Amino acid sequence: MSDYTVIAEVGEALLRVLWEEIQLDPQVSLLIDNENRLSLQSPKDLADDNSVRLSLYLYRIVEDPHLKNQVLEPGGGRRQRVTPLALDLYYLVTPLIGTPREQQIVLGKLMEVFYDRAMLEGTDLSPAMSAAGEELRVVLNPVTLEETTRVWQALEMSYRLSVCYVVRVVLVDSRRGRVATPVLTRQGEFSA
Repeated sequence: MSDYTVIAEVGEALLRVLWEEIQLDPQVSLLIDNENRLSLQSPKDLADDNSVRLSLYLYRIVEDPHLKNQVLEPGGGRRQRVTPLALDLYYLVTPLIGTPREQQIVLGKLMEVFYDRAMLEGTDLSPAMSAAGEELRVVLNPVTLEETTRVWQALEMSYRLSVCYVVRVVLVDSRRGRVATPVLTRQGEFSA
């Protein structure tokens, strides 16, 4: 399992995977010529930075509904392990390149990469996540125009060409480790 730094590590892993694939593409590598042109900052924060060409902005974090009510994992003796916090991370991906054609080329490449490498595992991830055997799924999130517009309004910017992705399931281990669970004793009383 991962600790609280996993949220930052996921963003870094996404940028690393993108940069690996962009370098191999002669057309896109002309538009994005070094990894510093990829950023985790919001499009608003990058409005005055002409060096960045692609924003991969984490705009929402939600507890994964499918893993929210997991059964506690067995521990030693009468103890059970606290299940990890399972999160879905939502990213707004925005090309920040000049012409509409260039924006569409960059966005198309990103979508191709995340389609071909929809499962991040092993060396795609940080050493800690890889050692724990974790896997992340990168899924196109088909949000409505209304939802996307709300995100842009929250950024206080005019709408730009963008697409949303969700990365699931990111596991954050509890620092409490193990907790005692009540067990019924012979006398009919609960003990920890």
